[in-house]
Amino acid sequence: MTGRFVDIGRDLQSRLKKFFDTPLDASATPLELCQAVLDDVERRVEPVGRGRRVFPYTRLAVRVRQAHPDRAPLESTLEGLDRKIRERLAEVRCEVPRVIDVRVVYLKKPPPDWRPDQAFAVEYFKEPELPAAAPEAPAPPPALHVTVLKGAATDSSYTFTEPVISIGRSEDPTDALGRVRRNRVAFLDTVDGVTETVGRAHARLRYDALAREYRLFDDGSSNGTSVVRGGATIAVPARDPRGVRVHSGDEVLVGRAVIKLVIGG
Repeated sequence: MTGRFVDIGRDLQSRLKKFFDTPLDASATPLELCQAVLDDVERRVEPVGRGRRVFPYTRLAVRVRQAHPDRAPLESTLEGLDRKIRERLAEVRCEVPRVIDVRVVYLKKPPPDWRPDQAFAVEYFKEPELPAAAPEAPAPPPALHVTVLKGAATDSSYTFTEPVISIGRSEDPTDALGRVRRNRVAFLDTVDGVTETVGRAHARLRYDALAREYRLFDDGSSNGTSVVRGGATIAVPARDPRGVRVHSGDEVLVGRAVIKLVIGG
């Protein structure tokens, strides 16, 4: 019995080898064509030592003979061929290239240099890798003009081109832990019914380089911060990390003090 099983195994191996070694002809099914293309790709895998295997090509041109007038079954089977190639390379533990450009061309008539029974051909190309593009430098913030409309400050107007502008009372207030804050829009220590409503660490404007916009944040003030735009008042939630986007021409209420923002120009 053992010898009989050995003979059956050898016969099966022989049939499988004959099946896979037999070239496809024009009558091959779409699935057989797809598997044959993947087998052809796998044969291009190169060992480079220390157990590493690489696929040294980045562009493939697959020409397929269209044996039947209805191309739909063939297109459906070969759809996503680049993904299937990546999966096959991963199966054989080959390092998959970062980019594989696969183009499939369907031929109604085979080229004159093809064998009469040839069903497909794959051409392999290696494109030179382009150097990585240098990261684009972020655009500098546009000029931000701040005019004090209500309240007493160190200046009646300011112009900034820096990403963070702190707003508060006094230029260099110190908190309970001894930390010093640098207020760029600095209101005075004056009692006039307006100015004293500005907190020492009241609010800040920050430029978002990705969104290319200024946003206003309330730093936990006692008397609140809001934006007045077109007759509408938009409250800025205290310590909200999202802040509120400001537009050129907005007025900002800092307590009862008021400043106006003009961006650019």
